[in-house]
Amino acid sequence: MKGQVSTELLIVVGIVLLIFIPILVLVYIKTNEMNAQISSYQAELAVVRLAYLANSVGALGSNTSILAEVFIPQGVTRMETKSVHGGGEIIMRITSPDGESEIVEITKYPIANPQNFSSSSGWARFKITSSYLGGEAKLIIDRVS
Repeated sequence: MKGQVSTELLIVVGIVLLIFIPILVLVYIKTNEMNAQISSYQAELAVVRLAYLANSVGALGSNTSILAEVFIPQGVTRMETKSVHGGGEIIMRITSPDGESEIVEITKYPIANPQNFSSSSGWARFKITSSYLGGEAKLIIDRVS
């Protein structure tokens, strides 16, 4: 009688483990995918916020400055600014399980100091300044500590 109860208990425990182990693996895989998606959204938010603030500073006139704090998520490999066709671009490259993607936001005003920023994750502070050089508004975006 005792052997029968032990055998039944082992079978029930085996069936429960057979069901729950694949579910746990699936949850783990989905969690990694969601973390990558959240990092991508955080990177997009950072780039959009910097571009929005840069456009605002450019519209406010000469010698206007603002300090902006943005969160740079894990997986960012490179962040850069450049001046193109009378405007500017803020570019962030992020690596995810699907590969590397590029998030780009355009500014209305050209960037006077195109540069690459360090891509360390965490909170970063940027100083955005507008100046008029040669009668044209230009932006200066620097990372400050």
